[in-house]
Amino acid sequence: MPRATIDRFEQRKLTRAKLIDAALKLFSTSGYEHATVDDISREAGYSKGAYYFHFSTKDDILTELLRMWTEDRATVLAASDGEASSADGLRDVLASFFTYEEKRWPAVLLEFWSQALRNDEVSKRISQAYGSWRGQLAAAFEQAASASAITVDSTQDAAAVALAAHDGFAVQVAITPAGARAPMTAEALAESIVAPLSGVRAASRRRAVR
Repeated sequence: MPRATIDRFEQRKLTRAKLIDAALKLFSTSGYEHATVDDISREAGYSKGAYYFHFSTKDDILTELLRMWTEDRATVLAASDGEASSADGLRDVLASFFTYEEKRWPAVLLEFWSQALRNDEVSKRISQAYGSWRGQLAAAFEQAASASAITVDSTQDAAAVALAAHDGFAVQVAITPAGARAPMTAEALAESIVAPLSGVRAASRRRAVR
């Protein structure tokens, strides 16, 4: 491939990445409804024409962010596959799932859930992702149960609880003012789920972890 073609390809990748990052920033601060294509283009440092070269509508960039989010969470769970053979291992799997290195994501999750109420495509993609994650989480609980690390009546129910905890924690992170301390860490939340199943009181586990 000619060098000039490679350079154009890399420039287009960079432009697209900057537009996506700008949308992530604006959706997490202004919200999806208030952020416009003009706003996203301006934040990224490009013209509106550059935006429309990569995305046909504002919905398209929301869908791209949704794809990135769902694939990232699936990757996090896949990376932890086989590591839940102990209570501590299961706790680590859950804590990893609850944790976002990119701090803007939790606020954008609120936008995904809001748009799912009125956008069938967003609703379908979220439902598919949650179904897949539920299976991955249930497998982690099953592994821990098979190793006698926990006792659980239904791994599917336990997975559903973990998903609900993920969502609730994301809301808490999203609404916590910048610079303020979150009411709970991902590790503590994961511990609060695993400790009762392992027959160890959460307070005792916290002391042991320290």
